[in-house]
Amino acid sequence: MEECEALCNRLAILVDGQFVCMGGIQYLKQKFGQGFTVMVKVRATETDEHIVHKLKSKIEDSFNSGCVLKDEHEGLLHYHVTDPNIPWKYLFTTMEEVKQDYDVVEDYTISETTLEQVFLSFARLQN
Repeated sequence: MEECEALCNRLAILVDGQFVCMGGIQYLKQKFGQGFTVMVKVRATETDEHIVHKLKSKIEDSFNSGCVLKDEHEGLLHYHVTDPNIPWKYLFTTMEEVKQDYDVVEDYTISETTLEQVFLSFARLQN
């Protein structure tokens, strides 16, 4: 999919031999995207476990019910923010507030749905 993003200016996606969408990469991401990915790097020790639990609650509450913890592995929290209409400004402002409130947060990244995620969402529809 990375090659498609680099080389193509229009894409078509087929499901069961039928065209389901066609357009530019950014158009497809906006139209069929599934929100945002938020990765939070946590500096945690065993004594910070209750703080990390509060941190998770704060992040999930900040994005209402539209935030799901997808994975937690070795100090990295992987969230999926399901609402694609949340403004970038709100995402960054919220995460900056979280970073200021919780000193266990080392860093975070926010990214939009990838082309691969769009493709996989269509692939799940295939019989």
